[in-house]
Amino acid sequence: MTETTRSQVGASAKRGGAKGKAPSKKIRAGANGARSSDGWQAEKSALTRKAILEGAVRCFVREGYTKTTTAMIAAEAGVSRGAMMHHFSARAEVMKAVIAHLHQQRLEEYRQLMAENDIPEQITREDIRRSVEAAWTYHNLPSFVAYQELQSAARTDEELGEVIDASEKEFEKQFLRTAKTVFPQWRSVRSFQAAHDLVHFVMHGMATTYRSSNRKKRAEHIIDLVTDQLVEIYKLEA
Repeated sequence: MTETTRSQVGASAKRGGAKGKAPSKKIRAGANGARSSDGWQAEKSALTRKAILEGAVRCFVREGYTKTTTAMIAAEAGVSRGAMMHHFSARAEVMKAVIAHLHQQRLEEYRQLMAENDIPEQITREDIRRSVEAAWTYHNLPSFVAYQELQSAARTDEELGEVIDASEKEFEKQFLRTAKTVFPQWRSVRSFQAAHDLVHFVMHGMATTYRSSNRKKRAEHIIDLVTDQLVEIYKLEA
C-alpha cells in the first residue's frame, strides 16, 4: 500500500468513527483483485491449452501419430500430467482439439504465404509461378505434416475419421473462399475451382512423397508444368 493510500484509508476511518468506511474500500479492492486474478487464470489456462496443442503438433511431426502419447505431449508442452488431464481427460479429446487447432493454423498460414506475393492486376507467368511455389511451401509446413499423420490414422480409426471428415468439409470451403480472396485477379475465371484443385492436389501429392529420389529437382519440374497449365487456363478464361 502506498503512503497516499494509507492516508486516504486513515482519513476515511476517522470520518466514519466506529462504523468507518475503510472496510468497504478493502472489500472493493478485494473484489477488484479477484477479477484480476480470474482474468490471469483464464489467460494462463488458454496459454497452457495452446502449449499442449502446439506440443502435440510437434510430436506428430517428429514421432508420428501412432507413437505419440499424452505423456509425450505433456512433456513436449512443458506441462504436468495433472495440467494435461485438466484440459484433456482422454487422448481422443486431444486429437479433436488438435484438428480444430490445425484447421485455423493452416488457413492462416495459407493467407500469410499468399499475401507475401504482391500479384499485380495484370498477371504474368512469373507471378503465377510464385504463387505455385508458395503453395508448395505451404504443403511442406509442419502443420501439413501433422495433419497428414492424423488423416492417415483416420483411415482405420473410425472415431478420428468422423472428426476429420467434419473438419475437412468445412476446411475445403474456407480454403477455397480464402483462395478467392487472395487471388482477386482470378474472379472472372470460370474454372477457378478446378485451377485451385489442380494446384492443391498436385502439391499435396508431391508433399507426401517424402522419400522420392531427386525430390527437389522433380518438384521444380512439376511446378513449371502446373504453372503452364494455370497460364493457359487464365489466358483462355480471364
